[in-house]
Amino acid sequence: MKRILFSLIALAALIPASPVRAGSSLSSSGLTAAQIEDLGDIVEATEDTVKSKFRATVNAKGEFTSNALLTGHHDSNDFVFLPVIDVGYTHQLGPKFSIDLAAKVELGLYSNHDERAFVGYSVKTTLDYHPVPNLPHFYIGVEPYRYDSTDLGERITQAIGFSVGTDWGYAFNQGHSLFFTGYSYTGYVADPTSDTRNTHKLVLGLSHQFRSNLTGNLFYALQYNDFVNFDRHDWKQLAGLNIIYQLHQDWFATLSGAFADNDSDQNMATYQSVSGAFGVTCQF
Repeated sequence: MKRILFSLIALAALIPASPVRAGSSLSSSGLTAAQIEDLGDIVEATEDTVKSKFRATVNAKGEFTSNALLTGHHDSNDFVFLPVIDVGYTHQLGPKFSIDLAAKVELGLYSNHDERAFVGYSVKTTLDYHPVPNLPHFYIGVEPYRYDSTDLGERITQAIGFSVGTDWGYAFNQGHSLFFTGYSYTGYVADPTSDTRNTHKLVLGLSHQFRSNLTGNLFYALQYNDFVNFDRHDWKQLAGLNIIYQLHQDWFATLSGAFADNDSDQNMATYQSVSGAFGVTCQF
């Protein structure tokens, strides 16, 4: 089961394309910074022993969303194509520490709202501390990122995030099921400064292996955003279901669905959306 449970594409495929609305508009496209960000990677707990290794992942996902414009009405459904290339390296720093370096390039192409198309770049460094086997991990990380509009050829946003958090997984049912949870705090220093914010995120999830090559998981995430430079506070809830089928040793297919509810004291940033997606991932 670990081959699938710990290779779930970092569960990146299970987040909607444009979940969070942040700050005021940054360009004539109408896009805002965190509209093309998500809750971050929702990952299950890693194995107790991490070996140094390089990795590369290519993911192509097609997603239907009921609310591409992220307004208070479900009147902007769209189909979004979301290819992602992710490369990284993990190195063990003794029995309790490891460091992970990851770089990602992602693209979002909309069928009906092509003015919202974007390309994103990010580099993430994470130092992980695992003091006792089978108990929570603790980590700190730093991640600079940038998003550009492919339609207008201008920058949408750029920022650097400083994170601290913990995650934990508990296997049961003879190793066929896994409960996982995690909490993180991230402080974002953004340009434009309207998107500088403090983010708290809590994740709960349950995975189950139905067959050797078929795994399903349910997850719930709660995120709170406190914007530093003006009076705005957002609460976002995200719930989803994923089915992951291992096509081959390094090939995975994912079918997913999710519901997002963002409640903000700024009316224009309050919305709900429903999404469904199918993706294929190759790991090297």
